[in-house]
Amino acid sequence: MSTADRSPLESEAKAVLESGWWSGFHNISQRCKWPGISCNAAGSIIKIDLSGHVFEVEVGDRFGELNFSSFPNLLHLDLSGCQLGGNIPPQIGDISALEYLDLSGSHLSGELPPSLGNLTRLEILYISSNRIHGSIPPQLGKLEKLVNLSLGGNGLTGQIPHFLETLINLRSLDISRNQFDEGPIPQNIWNLTGLVFLGLGRCGIVGPIPSALGQLTNLELLDLGSNKFEGSIPRDIENLKKLRYLNIRNNGLTGHIPLFLCHLTKLESIILSLNQFSGSIPSCIGNLSSLTGLSLDSNLLQGSIPKEIGNLEALRSLDLSQNRLNGSIPSQINKLSRLSDLVLSFNQLSGSVPILSATKLVIHDTGNGCCKIFPDPFEGNKGLSPCMNSSVANNVKNSKRPYYLKIYLPIAIFTTFFFILCCLLLSRFKVKNNRAGEQPAKNGDICSIWNYDGKIAYEDIIAATDDFDFRHCIGIGGYGSVYKAQLPCGKVVALKKLHRLEAENPAFDKSFRNEIKFLTEIRHRNIVKLHGFCLHRRSMFLIYEYMGKGVYSTT
Repeated sequence: MSTADRSPLESEAKAVLESGWWSGFHNISQRCKWPGISCNAAGSIIKIDLSGHVFEVEVGDRFGELNFSSFPNLLHLDLSGCQLGGNIPPQIGDISALEYLDLSGSHLSGELPPSLGNLTRLEILYISSNRIHGSIPPQLGKLEKLVNLSLGGNGLTGQIPHFLETLINLRSLDISRNQFDEGPIPQNIWNLTGLVFLGLGRCGIVGPIPSALGQLTNLELLDLGSNKFEGSIPRDIENLKKLRYLNIRNNGLTGHIPLFLCHLTKLESIILSLNQFSGSIPSCIGNLSSLTGLSLDSNLLQGSIPKEIGNLEALRSLDLSQNRLNGSIPSQINKLSRLSDLVLSFNQLSGSVPILSATKLVIHDTGNGCCKIFPDPFEGNKGLSPCMNSSVANNVKNSKRPYYLKIYLPIAIFTTFFFILCCLLLSRFKVKNNRAGEQPAKNGDICSIWNYDGKIAYEDIIAATDDFDFRHCIGIGGYGSVYKAQLPCGKVVALKKLHRLEAENPAFDKSFRNEIKFLTEIRHRNIVKLHGFCLHRRSMFLIYEYMGKGVYSTT
C-alpha cells in the first residue's frame, strides 16, 4: 500500500483516537470491529452508528471533538439517543460524502449550523426531538437530494421556510411541534408532489386548510393537528386516494364531516377530535373497510350513531365521546370483533347497552344480574341503561375462561410463591423503597421509576411521546395502548397508558403504588420487567422495559 493510500486511513485512525468516543477501546488496528463502526473493503470507515451502543461508547460533550474532515468515505452517521448535549458543531458540514445523518433525541441545543447545507449528498436528515431553537437556515435549501427531513419536536422559530420547494425529492417532511410564527402554510410546499408523509402538527398555522393540499396525491400520512385552522375541510382532499392516516385534531374547523372522506378507502386512522364539527356522523363511513381507528370526540355532532359502523371489521379504537349524539347504541357494534378501545361517554344516548359479545372489551359481573364493561365507556349518558344482558355476557366470559386460565394461572402461582418470598425479605424491600426515585409533582401527580438514575416527571413522558402521539404507538388493547418512549437519560422504555384514570378513587393511590412496587421486583423470563408507573390527573401509565418484536400484552 502506497503512502498516498495509507494517509487517509492513518488520518481516520488518529481522529477516532482523539475523539475520546471509544475511550474503552485501545487497539486502533481493530477499529473496524469496534461498536458502531463499519468499514469498506479498504478499511476506511463508511458508517458510524452508535444509536444502540450508548453504554459501550461515550460521546456526550465530546461530540465536537471528532475531526469530521478526516472521514472522506463516511456515508452514515447515527448518534440518535446518545445524549450529546450542547450545540451541533459546524464542522459536521465537512463530512462531504455523508448521505445519512440522524441526531434525533440527543438533547442538542443551540441553532442549526448553516454548514449543514454543505452536505449536498445527504438523503436522510433527522434532528427531531431536541432543543434546537432559532430559524431554519436557508442553506438547507441546497440539500436537493434529501428524501427524508425531520426537524419536529424542537423550538424552531421564525417562518416556515419558503425554500422547502427546492427539495424536490422529499418523500417525508416533518417540522411539527415547533414554535413558528403564526401564519398560513407556504404555498410552495404544494410543489413537493412526491411527499408521502407531511407533518405540520403544532406549527402555529392559521387560516383555512388550503385546497392546494389536494395536489399532494402521493400522501399517505397527513398530520395537521393542534394548529389554528378554521373553516371546513376542503373538497380537494378527496384527491388523496393513497391517504392512510389523517390527523386534524385540535383546530377550529366547522361544518359537517364531509361525505367525500368516505371515498378515501385506504384510510386506516381518522382523527378529527377537538374541533367544532356539527351535523351527523355520515353513514358512508362504514365503507372504509381498512379503518382501525376513528376519533370524532369533543365536537358538536348530533343525531344517532350510524349502524353502518358495524361494517368496520378492522376497527380497534372508536371514540365518539363528548358530542350530542342521541338515540340508542346500534346493536351492529357487536360485530366489531377487534374493538378494544370504545368511548361513547358524555353524549345523550339512551336505551340499553348492546351485548358487545364479539369484542375484546372486558366484561365484569357487578351482581344483581348486571354486567358492565370496565372501564366504563358509557358514562355521562343519563338515558342509557348501565347494564347489558347478563346471561349473554356470562356466555362471553365463559368462552374466554380457558384462555385466561391457561395464561394467568401459571403467573398467579408464580406471583403467590414470590409474595411469600417477599414477606421474608420485607426489611430489605423497605430499604429499597426508601431509595425509590419518587417525585411528587404539582396537584399531587406522581411519577416513580425504580433503578433510574435521575428524576422523571409527567412532562418528560409527554415530551418523549409527543403527548402520546399515534406515531409512537406500538400496540392497542383492551386496558390500554402501548407507546415507545426515550427517557431523558436516553433509556428506551415501553409505556402502557391505561384508558381510564382509576386513580380518581382516593383509596386507589396507596394500594396501586404498593402493588406496582411489588411487581417491579418480579424476575421471570416470561414476564416483561416493570420499571415503574406514573399517576396523573389526566392519565395513568405503567413503565416497562422495552422489548422488540411486539412482546407487550395490551389486554
